[in-house]
Amino acid sequence: MPGHTSITPRISKELRDRLGQRVAQDVERRRAFLQDPRWAVSRRMPAAERATVRAALRAHIADLRASGELLDTVDALMTHAVKAELTLRGWNLDWPPVPANAPKSGRWPGSLHEHWPVKINARIPADLATRVHAACYHTSKEAIDALRVWRDDHPEIVTPRSDPAAWREYQELADQVTTPGDIWRASLQLLLGDQ
Repeated sequence: MPGHTSITPRISKELRDRLGQRVAQDVERRRAFLQDPRWAVSRRMPAAERATVRAALRAHIADLRASGELLDTVDALMTHAVKAELTLRGWNLDWPPVPANAPKSGRWPGSLHEHWPVKINARIPADLATRVHAACYHTSKEAIDALRVWRDDHPEIVTPRSDPAAWREYQELADQVTTPGDIWRASLQLLLGDQ
């Protein structure tokens, strides 16, 4: 699946600040290595030579981003972080496709209300986003199915005060669901350090 897809994770303000600091550091690193004479382009150079130098520079930057050596954009940082998180979990593999009734975007069954006040935007490879979605669904399928049954059995609003036993049951099932949002946040925390 070629191309990129947009993701919009919700994160804490602290995590957003650390993300901004890390990207800014790598922007400075990129500026520093752009001072290398091999990337210098002048008007006195033939047009073809200028184009060759610029193409080589773009390829070099792309290679550095792909390897995780240069994470000077949110897109590059998220891509690298998500791959690292999937590898850490043992989820960086080919998953079966998700069925039509699987959660797509928005709130997943079991997604508890947490206060993530900041949205960030990133574009990651489409196949990576598909892998995250499939991994989350397949590792959470039993709990998602159980939560749907639980919801049918408890159509009223259940709170810790109104029905403590039902609330505990819901919480136990919800704890077994991993959402894409969980992966986006865990990816950033893995790469940026958990503070």
